[in-house]
Amino acid sequence: MSGYKKITALTASLLICSMMLFPVSTYATEEEIVSETVSEEITDTYITEDTETDEISTEDSGNITSGNFTYSVIDDSSVRIESCNSSDTFLEIPDTIDGLTVTELSGKALGNTPDRPYETISIPASITYISEDNPFMYCVSLKEIIIDSTNENYIAEDGVLYNADKSTLICYPPKKEGKSFSIPEGVVEIGVSGISGTELEAIEFPSTLEVIDDFGLDENVNLKSADMGSTKVDYIGVAGFGDCSGLSEVKFPDTLIEIDTGAFLGCSALAEVKLPETLRTVGQYAFTGTAMTSVTVPDSVTSIGYGAFGYADETTPVDNFLIIGSYSSQAYIYSKDYDEDYGYKNDFQFATPEAAEEQAEYNSLDKDVYNDFEYTAINGEAVITRYYGVNIKIEIPEEINGMPVTRIYMSAFESSTAEEIVIPESVKTIDKLVFYNCQYLKKITIKGAETIGESVFVMCDALENITISGNCKEIQGEEPFLSCINLQSIEVTDGDGAYSSENGILYNKDKSVLVAYPMSKADKEFKAPSGLKEISVSAFCNNDFLEKVDLSGVERIGAYAFEHCGKLSKAVLSDSLKTVEIYAFADCPAMKSIRIPDSVSEISDYSFGYYSDDTGNSTETDNMNTVYGFKIYADENSTAYNYARACGIDVVSGTVEIGGKNVVKGFLWASGGIVVALIAIFSGFAIFKKFGKKGK
Repeated sequence: MSGYKKITALTASLLICSMMLFPVSTYATEEEIVSETVSEEITDTYITEDTETDEISTEDSGNITSGNFTYSVIDDSSVRIESCNSSDTFLEIPDTIDGLTVTELSGKALGNTPDRPYETISIPASITYISEDNPFMYCVSLKEIIIDSTNENYIAEDGVLYNADKSTLICYPPKKEGKSFSIPEGVVEIGVSGISGTELEAIEFPSTLEVIDDFGLDENVNLKSADMGSTKVDYIGVAGFGDCSGLSEVKFPDTLIEIDTGAFLGCSALAEVKLPETLRTVGQYAFTGTAMTSVTVPDSVTSIGYGAFGYADETTPVDNFLIIGSYSSQAYIYSKDYDEDYGYKNDFQFATPEAAEEQAEYNSLDKDVYNDFEYTAINGEAVITRYYGVNIKIEIPEEINGMPVTRIYMSAFESSTAEEIVIPESVKTIDKLVFYNCQYLKKITIKGAETIGESVFVMCDALENITISGNCKEIQGEEPFLSCINLQSIEVTDGDGAYSSENGILYNKDKSVLVAYPMSKADKEFKAPSGLKEISVSAFCNNDFLEKVDLSGVERIGAYAFEHCGKLSKAVLSDSLKTVEIYAFADCPAMKSIRIPDSVSEISDYSFGYYSDDTGNSTETDNMNTVYGFKIYADENSTAYNYARACGIDVVSGTVEIGGKNVVKGFLWASGGIVVALIAIFSGFAIFKKFGKKGK
């Protein structure tokens, strides 16, 4: 049923239904719509030819029947064969019919039902054109194609038909003997149904191959693998590998741009594919009916047709199917894509590549349970992998079954309802996201950990107090406490680690870098301790209590350092300050002015005098507006002066700050001159009085 299945069961039901009942995805690009339209046109062509088959033999069609062949006249001397009703196993295409030269074979020249008996077909030298729709499509018993050696347009090699320069493989006979086939170098295109319904178990693809046309390799049920990795293939057509039910391995080249509709539909043994970073389009039902339970979609993909991934058939989703990609990509959009008008909705699991890899690692662990703790043993040490209890206070054990507890695995306490957690001194490593979304956690004590992973405290909204081991050498991530909106104090115990604390503020060991200032620390003023040189990224971000900061001695202020400090009205900058990074003082509405010293050589975008538009209609960089009336005090031609002028911010030069007031330098010099003159006058008067007394 090779040909019949292709046209009626696949092309008609799949493409027409998908285009009409399940149209292009709501997020489809213009290119996708064009692509889908082209596929629909291909389908319409096939169906039109099928439905008009009976008309071909009628007198009204203009076709003429002569013996076993029906033909149409092209011109006064040549004809095109339109159909054939021979029942012979050896079919010889004549070079002339009724005195006219046979020059063309139409798409249905050899039949349009999958019962053609031909085992050998001979083609004369007169043939100059064979339809690209492949007239051999229904010749399911075909073993060999023979072509006259003087034919200038086509060539047959070992029974396989090519165009004259062998750049296109037109037909590999389905019943040709042999289990393997090496497509010759130089072949650029596998034509429509070019290697279809064969008994091949292995096919070697040439490096020159660029295109696999519609149904190009479909219904090769014995084919085990398709390694296209060394080819230049950029397009795989409609049902290109459709119903290759034994296909379990596919390798794509780094040139692939489009996988069209139903390209791997019904490849039931195919459990995994790696899509290349060059891929842009995946058509409807491209991988429907495969054994895949997940797929990683590269960011390069801009269009994914409905049902492309995660469906057992055209309407049945695969349970727990996982889409892997980035949240900004079409992969995420596809995972939740829906259209209420047409009654379809995707609801697939989604994960980033990193999260998927971590989940796979977790699944591979040999785990056991001790009280409320799930753990695994690694090199004689216990690693806590999950906590299943509901205790208000959790004290992690120092050992389990005689093994020291040395590590807490990623996400181990995720969404725990505990209010306090105590981590023993035996624990040396806390993986990332360990306390993710612990919304009730108010206090945590870390006695011995040397490494605290990235985003450990994300969404710990209730956390008020953290005690960190003095032996801690690394807290990963630039903004470790950014989401701890109620954090009041960070304390570091004694030890030889990389951190210290003072007044509930986290510093590096020698207090040259301020790492984090608790978001809910209620002090109104902050004065930099002696030796502080740097303010870390987002260090004071979102604190709504600070009104004044004295940063004397600080040489670098990190990105977002004081962003969203709603009550901060005054910042005293150091005469040794050199760098102010992006958004450092953005969204500080109470700050109306600032004096920036000449020592500053670098000021990044939006550092001073900007607020954000929170309408949600803009991106981070284009929703910033200058604060009305904001002033920068800076010397003319300094970095700060030029920053203000470039941003359209008011800048005042030629002043100096005395006693918290900005005084014009000219006035200061004039006042100084008067003072000097008065001193001279009074000094002269005193001298005069002294000498006057001596004269007496």
